[in-house]
Amino acid sequence: MPSPDEQPLDPIGDAVAQALAEVLFGATVSITHAGSGSEPSDAGVKEASASATGPGPAGWATTITIGLRPQVARLLHGGPTALEELIGVLPGAGLRAAAQLRSTVGGRERSTSTVRRAVRDTLAAEILAVYFTSRLGRASPGHLIEETLDYLIELSGTRVEAHEVTHGVVVTDVLHDRPRLELRYPDDLRPAKRAPLLFDGKQSVLIVDPFGRARTELQRHRFHRFSDTPAPPRATEGSLDSGSLVALATRALGGIGFYARGDRSIWTFVDGRPLLVRRSEHWTAFPVELAVAISNMIGGGPAAEVVAHAASMISARPQGAILAIVEDPTALDGMVSPKDRYDLRDGIDPTAMRPETRLHHLVDGEDLDERTVARLAALDGATVLDRAGRLIAYGAIVTTADSEHEGARTSAARTLSQVALVVLKISVDGDITIFRDGDAVTTLLGHPTHSVPAG
Repeated sequence: MPSPDEQPLDPIGDAVAQALAEVLFGATVSITHAGSGSEPSDAGVKEASASATGPGPAGWATTITIGLRPQVARLLHGGPTALEELIGVLPGAGLRAAAQLRSTVGGRERSTSTVRRAVRDTLAAEILAVYFTSRLGRASPGHLIEETLDYLIELSGTRVEAHEVTHGVVVTDVLHDRPRLELRYPDDLRPAKRAPLLFDGKQSVLIVDPFGRARTELQRHRFHRFSDTPAPPRATEGSLDSGSLVALATRALGGIGFYARGDRSIWTFVDGRPLLVRRSEHWTAFPVELAVAISNMIGGGPAAEVVAHAASMISARPQGAILAIVEDPTALDGMVSPKDRYDLRDGIDPTAMRPETRLHHLVDGEDLDERTVARLAALDGATVLDRAGRLIAYGAIVTTADSEHEGARTSAARTLSQVALVVLKISVDGDITIFRDGDAVTTLLGHPTHSVPAG
């Protein structure tokens, strides 16, 4: 049996720990090893949200522990069910992904970029497999999830007949009859190059049953065919590309949804909300803890998820921004110039309009989604919504007190938070700082880290 101070070489385990830290925004991840047959150490587990122990490198047992950084955990007031579920899934999924890859690439394989990419995709498949079972009451058949992800990755960035490819699919148990023609998803669709165009995830999604059989399409304007849920409203181009139809389908029909977007990202949905997103070969979870924290602060409302998601998108880019949610737009009077107020555009005499106000009449601020908010937030100044998710201002220059001892963006966010329900300041380094009542509540780092203890 190995000595207590001895530790195995485990590059696969280390890569899994790194991938887990990338998945959950605001998490800490540790991976420890103990000789097989010995009791796993509980060091560091008391503060953890979840942990799991399973087979590791030959002769060793591995424990993976997931926790939330204190500054994140204190925002959650006990934690939402969705976040608790995700945290509970991650350690076991990490162990299974590591065991699978040790058997295929070797336990001592150097962690190359190819191996790390395989680790990330395998981990995502293991996470989604748990949600598949919990939502559909059975294990995923064969390699359905892995093959679906491979297919969507294959489609990413491709074009068919000069069209940019998007694709939406929902695996659900809404159909119970046996199909006359069995088409296995995705294998039987691969030779049909036009298939993604037919089921683009914007106007139509492909319905796949829990046995992996492609069954039929669900069209946006025929939503009533499978559900009593009202048909989704006519969507703007921005919301069409956000996966809204796939999200709505998982909310109405259950199951798990997949959407390959035109920007090469891959989105997965459960219960009508995003779960995991793949960008640039990396998987991250929708920042549910940030959305819930904001929702708690503002007392609920659609703006919370839109702002949280936009903040997450901006955090991944080298740009800064200020996002705010207000209860009453009149609170901005005297702090934000009327020329920057989108909500006041119709109340100004056209002959007296400034150029900035004229632009407001060209901007489509209806049915805001996170992409539109992130695009507007790229302008200097603050982007402000009300709790219902209506656009109040963008590119708004905030009148502040002396900012000699802090940056202009920080000073503006602090001042704005005195009248807003909540303000998020995103730095060019990816940090997200939450302000309330003139104070910085906490800073969430946009670049997650993990720890791999030596013992």
